[in-house]
Amino acid sequence: MSVRINGKDYLWSYIGIFFSVGSSVIIMPFVLYFLSDEMYGLWSVFQSMSVITTLFDFGFSTTFARNINYCWNGAEELKTTGVRFATDGAPNYPLMKVTMKACQYVFLLLSGIALACLASFGTLYVAHITQDISGPEPMIAWVFYGIAIFLNLYYGYFNAFLYGVGAVAAVNRATVISRIVQICLTILLLLSGLGIVGTAIAYLAYGFVFRVLGKWSFFRYKGIGQSLQATGTNPTRREVWESFRVVWHNASREGIVTLANYLANQACTIICPLFLTLAQTGVYSLAVQLATVLANVAGGVYSANQPVLQSAYISNDKPRTKRTMSLIVVSYVLLYVVGLIAVVTVGLPILRLIKPSTTPSIAVMLGAGIYQFILKFRNCYTSYFSCTNRIPYAGSFICSSVLCVCLALLFLGGARLGIWGLLLAQIVSQIVFNVWYWPRLAHREMQLSAPEMVRLGVDEIGKLLRNFTKGTTSE
Repeated sequence: MSVRINGKDYLWSYIGIFFSVGSSVIIMPFVLYFLSDEMYGLWSVFQSMSVITTLFDFGFSTTFARNINYCWNGAEELKTTGVRFATDGAPNYPLMKVTMKACQYVFLLLSGIALACLASFGTLYVAHITQDISGPEPMIAWVFYGIAIFLNLYYGYFNAFLYGVGAVAAVNRATVISRIVQICLTILLLLSGLGIVGTAIAYLAYGFVFRVLGKWSFFRYKGIGQSLQATGTNPTRREVWESFRVVWHNASREGIVTLANYLANQACTIICPLFLTLAQTGVYSLAVQLATVLANVAGGVYSANQPVLQSAYISNDKPRTKRTMSLIVVSYVLLYVVGLIAVVTVGLPILRLIKPSTTPSIAVMLGAGIYQFILKFRNCYTSYFSCTNRIPYAGSFICSSVLCVCLALLFLGGARLGIWGLLLAQIVSQIVFNVWYWPRLAHREMQLSAPEMVRLGVDEIGKLLRNFTKGTTSE
């Protein structure tokens, strides 16, 4: 069943992005006001450690979503590398059922491993960096936050299922409602005096609500629940194992990419308090957080069109593949540039009024902004390769991330460059190879020149705006 994106999907996609990444912005003034500099720095560390969910995901979420998409588009079989182009657009529900069962088993195993690591190594790390803070509050908050990380990872497969079938509006509605619950609870519990413990409890509530809504939305989407039940058979252990074996080939490579992204983006926040104060960590983390929010908002069209790109490829529709890629890249560049200007000219002055001691300078904000732009721009192109069921960039990603961590340690411990040492390490590690090589290779494979991409991208943006106002499906 070919995946198409209409105006409602884009609307819910951006509302979802706003509440997903923007929830931290909405909560930020309250967190800055009610938490001390040290507690805010600790909360920043918690947030960085929550990204460990993507690390323990090990690429399975992305890989399962892609394979669910292939089943939804009528694939007769799943392959370890590449695809067998679909000849019938009708969903292959028996194959989808096997893939879903394998996904559930895998996420149960991964979340269990994550919980064990959080309970041991994570607790020791939190105890070390909070040894100068009196009272049990940091450890109580960590217990709630650790449980939330476990549940969010375990039930993350509903996110993969929904994106796999192109239920963009449904998954974002679930995200919006869950984030609203988190925002309201965070503010209420901070006002009640629970401090960082309250923010951790609110994060736990977010994951629980999303799980309930995600399950309900998936099985109601286009009669999927009834169609799966109508297959009449349950997957055998052998079928589940075979599905896992097929998925593992690229999931292992996606896992390397996930690890690389974690090292390149979040590891620096973990390293930061080992060399700098928690207050300085808070300044750096705020700049990264703002830039990450901006990158995610600018990448809204990119995120919404991943199932479209996968559908176009499995259907061997080369013109639609070119148009979709052009829309993804051009819209991201335009939105990011406009957004960064807005953050520097409007966002920073507002934050400086709330808490000047934690607000980054314009130079630091621009440094973080440039790095986040590079990461997402690179990902716009590597998503093309992943949609073709190939992960050729895993090796270069891990090399650049190891280089990033090594440079960060050198610039912080040796050269003592402070926050700028972290930013320079991140930027240099990516411009050496990834930021130019993968775009060039993707353009060559698609036979798509840069001028043609700009022309097609602008044309697709125009269509998107017209279709959005009319509510019709984007072709």
